[in-house]
Amino acid sequence: MRRRAPALADRIGALGEAVEALKPVAGPGDPAISAALTGAEGVLHRAAERGGLSAAHTVVALAGATGSGKSSLTNALAGQEVTAVGARRPTTGHPVAVVWGTEPSGALLDWLGITRRIDAVPASDVRLDGLVLVDLPDIDSVKTDHHDRAARLAERVDMLVWVLDPQKYADAVVHQQYLRPMARHAEVTLAVLNQVDTLAPADARQVIADLGAKLADDGLSGVNVLGVSALTGAGLPDLRRRLGDVVARRAAVQARLTADVATAADRLVQACPAAAPGRITRADQRHLVDRLSEAGGVEMVAAAVAGSYRYRARRRAGWPVTRWLGRFRPDPLRRLHLGRPAREMQSKEPGSEQQPVVAVSSSPPATPAVRSQAATALRRLAEASAGETTGVWRDHLREGAMTRIDDLPDALDAAISSRRSVHERDPRWFAVPSVLQWLWFAAAVTGALWLGVIAGVRYLGLPMPWTPQLGPVPAQEPWPALPALPWPTVLLVAGLLLGVITSLLVWAAARIGAARRRRKTRAELGRAVEQVAERLVLAEVRARIDTAERYARAVELARA
Repeated sequence: MRRRAPALADRIGALGEAVEALKPVAGPGDPAISAALTGAEGVLHRAAERGGLSAAHTVVALAGATGSGKSSLTNALAGQEVTAVGARRPTTGHPVAVVWGTEPSGALLDWLGITRRIDAVPASDVRLDGLVLVDLPDIDSVKTDHHDRAARLAERVDMLVWVLDPQKYADAVVHQQYLRPMARHAEVTLAVLNQVDTLAPADARQVIADLGAKLADDGLSGVNVLGVSALTGAGLPDLRRRLGDVVARRAAVQARLTADVATAADRLVQACPAAAPGRITRADQRHLVDRLSEAGGVEMVAAAVAGSYRYRARRRAGWPVTRWLGRFRPDPLRRLHLGRPAREMQSKEPGSEQQPVVAVSSSPPATPAVRSQAATALRRLAEASAGETTGVWRDHLREGAMTRIDDLPDALDAAISSRRSVHERDPRWFAVPSVLQWLWFAAAVTGALWLGVIAGVRYLGLPMPWTPQLGPVPAQEPWPALPALPWPTVLLVAGLLLGVITSLLVWAAARIGAARRRRKTRAELGRAVEQVAERLVLAEVRARIDTAERYARAVELARA
């Protein structure tokens, strides 16, 4: 089933979307794209203007080279002399318009820039009511202003009737510069071979057939070729009938604008081909995030968080003596300028308000190998986004992944150093073994001092004070009997032993907690890196892919 052709409004909207999509991509150094954009914008402007003017009139222009007989044909169709005919060339310097019917056409002719306006003979041919017939200046005029007027009007009229003569109907300039670029305009183009009275009937048929073949080579295979003679009137009734049919259908305006839009879209595609951009897969994103995580030192920070957890566990819940010695070892996170208490992250200038300061880590820079892997991941993403595109679109898409590459190091550092898991407080359970350690330490110190006093008294030969004892404990199956132990000894040994046991338990618990916090930090920092990748790389890449897709869809619709 054949698809319905899109409406003109949809085509115009699509061309406008294609222009807007291509503008940011096209650089000033590409004249072909600049010319195509300028042409497309001109079409959009003309379409908007023509749409606001009379729909009751169909503007048909007679175009041709010097000596083709346009003026004579205009007079013959109008039934009166409306333009001068002479041997001196060029004859027509300014366009002349002949208007059939009574509908007001002033605004339309003002837009066309035609000041010489002549009303057709009343009731000369009612089939032509609504026709505005324009005699254009010669397209090959040696006078630049004549040529420019003809070119400008040829862009604005609703239909073109090309008037050719037997001597110059095959002129390469006419075909290459004018007819071939209008291959999309076959529906609003008519070819007339004038002066057929100068040829024998057989020769006239042969020339008409040859002209039709040349038009087909120009892409205008559907264009009718009529043989006429402005002098004898041969073929004029057929030409009037054709023009009457065009006026009656009132479809020339839509057909002309449709062809203009399609031609403008063709030129955009010729200057900047449309092709399907690539797709960013989940694997591409994961690969990029992994490489950026390595470059940002995610694993190193996660290891430092775990090391800091174990370090603080020893500082908070270790044996007091080793806890004090641990003060001389740095916190792994502090070495990276991370994990600082809030009070250390305040402005300390006298008289200034206490403002939080964003911490900046001092983690060592990524190695050249890691940086190279990150750059490779960006290039891989760039190539994936380019897909099947070529030229400026390929360059535009590939550049999307690299536009913020210089901002990545600082952004990664800021994202990592601001994560909550990097600045988490110590867990509450640290307080329990901390209190116990101080109790065991106090017991051991008490026992040691007590034993020291006993040793001093014994050394001085003083009477020994009474020392309480623990035990003895009689034997009870299956346990043997235990001798009595002095309390100072019990306090010293028990304090030391319980301190060691508590330290071992703290060490085991700290390892488990550190591993858990490492996994949590790695996951949170991974999400932070994903956010940076999305903000600085992936969002821009997706936006450019979307622009390329919109351009491809728009030109396809405009050309349909």
